[in-house]
Amino acid sequence: MTRVKCPNCARDFVRRVSRSDSVEKFLSIFYVYPFKCQLCGYRFRFLQWGVRYVRVEEDRREYDRMEMSLPVSFRADAISGQGTLIDVSMGGCSFTTEADLSMRLILEIRLQISADVLPVTVDAAVVRSRHEGGVGVEFLQWQHGERERLQLFVRSLLIGHGSQLGSTSAELQNVAR
Repeated sequence: MTRVKCPNCARDFVRRVSRSDSVEKFLSIFYVYPFKCQLCGYRFRFLQWGVRYVRVEEDRREYDRMEMSLPVSFRADAISGQGTLIDVSMGGCSFTTEADLSMRLILEIRLQISADVLPVTVDAAVVRSRHEGGVGVEFLQWQHGERERLQLFVRSLLIGHGSQLGSTSAELQNVAR
């Protein structure tokens, strides 16, 4: 099987995603499937001759989440709090917290991805799921530099499952300047 690479950033951290419309359903008859880059977020179609995918309903995420345990802080109009990151991706994260956060609440989130650099700030994230002791959020809006910093962090996780975090701290400090 051909290794799929993102045509936008040339990385091979892509994931096949759900078909979004009847055109993509039709194209899948001819082995053309939708993919999304886990780093830059570019969505594209790719021919994989002879490959059929089994439909899985449980997980409709377009980004893989990587498990970890890091500090996170958040605030909304009248609420602020802290928690522990459970998992993260370019599209969102889950974290534990004792605060009672309601569905569809918009938060500003700070992810402390390293002790050496300032936290990555997500200007707007919406609460999409609640579970005992925590929430899942989708990232909606952030400044360009902050997205790049999270991209570097996620890339290091995808490449070495966390083994290259030390070398990434210097890159994160350069982007923050």
